[in-house]
Amino acid sequence: MFAKATKNLLSEIDTDGSLIPVSRLNDSDGLAPLAVVIKRNRYWFWQWPKYLSSDFKLDDILVGDPMEPVVAETDFLTYSGKIVDNKSGSAAAELGMGSINVGGVGSSKLQTSFGNLKKQEVDIQKLLKDSKSRVLDLNHTLIEQTRETKREVLTLVKERIITTQACAITEEVQEGGTCAGIFGFNKTIKVSVNEKTKHFIESDTNVSINIPPKTTLAYSVIELDVSNTGHFELCLLPNVKGGFEVDGKVKLKEVNTLTGAPRQPTSKLHKDLEGLQGQFTVLSTLPSSTRSTLFQKVSQLLQNSIAINVLEDALEDLCGGTQPDQTKLDKTPALKATLEIVQKAAGKDCSGKQVKPSLLTAMHLLISSLDEMTDSALSQLKSCCTYPILQALLHLVQNMTSNKKVPLKDTAVLTDKKVFKTTTSLFASCNVMLLKEKDSLVTKISDPKDNLPLMLCIAIKCLASLAPPV
Repeated sequence: MFAKATKNLLSEIDTDGSLIPVSRLNDSDGLAPLAVVIKRNRYWFWQWPKYLSSDFKLDDILVGDPMEPVVAETDFLTYSGKIVDNKSGSAAAELGMGSINVGGVGSSKLQTSFGNLKKQEVDIQKLLKDSKSRVLDLNHTLIEQTRETKREVLTLVKERIITTQACAITEEVQEGGTCAGIFGFNKTIKVSVNEKTKHFIESDTNVSINIPPKTTLAYSVIELDVSNTGHFELCLLPNVKGGFEVDGKVKLKEVNTLTGAPRQPTSKLHKDLEGLQGQFTVLSTLPSSTRSTLFQKVSQLLQNSIAINVLEDALEDLCGGTQPDQTKLDKTPALKATLEIVQKAAGKDCSGKQVKPSLLTAMHLLISSLDEMTDSALSQLKSCCTYPILQALLHLVQNMTSNKKVPLKDTAVLTDKKVFKTTTSLFASCNVMLLKEKDSLVTKISDPKDNLPLMLCIAIKCLASLAPPV
């Protein structure tokens, strides 16, 4: 709820993305000016970096006397907002030990009142002057561990947005509907049974959290370019990136960057997908039983964006050669089981090392694309998780990359009004218009620079590669 509120705040006041929303209230205290934050570059080029707060400030990793930074504090703005989301629909799904058919309506309302906000900014000119001859302690544990991982960079908090008074975030969720079958929910519900052996479910949740004064809501960082001697430079321009010097002038800044043709948006989308074709092939050539199991597991995950995020983190760790955080996985046994299936299918040698990292990469590709989607898009995608519909969507995607029309006769399943409505909503949630023109379907990408159409294509191609034929 806190993460959603800070993200919504930045969507209104910082459209260019220079500020980073604080996703966990517990991280707020560690994001003071000149606090050390680890920037982790992601595996795929469309992913925003992750920023991990630490328990240290610049003085803690410096050799010699502490520095005395100048921090200016100014009034920023007053903010309050309310976001309402109304949903309705029906679906068939497998949950736990049984299957259910669900129909219902729901609404959620997130109300935020941060009040008067202030901005704190470090005097960069003074920091430049004071740090000119200073040296980092390369033997400090934080620096040693950061240097070991090839995709991490040291950064410093140079600016932050803080609250000035106690404030509150309130979320109200109301749900209602009918369902038949065997089911279980992890929250209190009211149930009444009628003569048709259906159950009517009502759920009304009202949660409020209080935010204390001087809570960090958002911040920005400046990267450090660190030499082998421990001397460092502040990266002042957006195109100048930080890192650690290794063997002279080579820096550890590795990240997978799939580049597309810089011309037409369709050719770029086509080239990006062509570069990923090997990953789709890995999934489609798995044994049928493995494909079927993974398809079932991933389909169930589409109901839970939080679980998708946890699995994405775990797969990213495995692709980078490190072990994932078991405490997060232990909280969701089904998620842990899914990861174990992937690892087993990837194979291990006698020392326990993965011998087929390509499957880990392919699954990470799928889960990463899902992690970029909204809850609404994931719900619509789940409704499309049948072999006939996915094959039709695959046909749409293949023609979308070359900007071609799709004859309706080639996607017969989409002539069903309900299926077409769901498909149209799914494409729209990824900023792709799906239109009927006489006897053809046409797709139009709203913004050529948007990565969501690529996420849609990746998700559909991966799921279609896994889906067992009817």
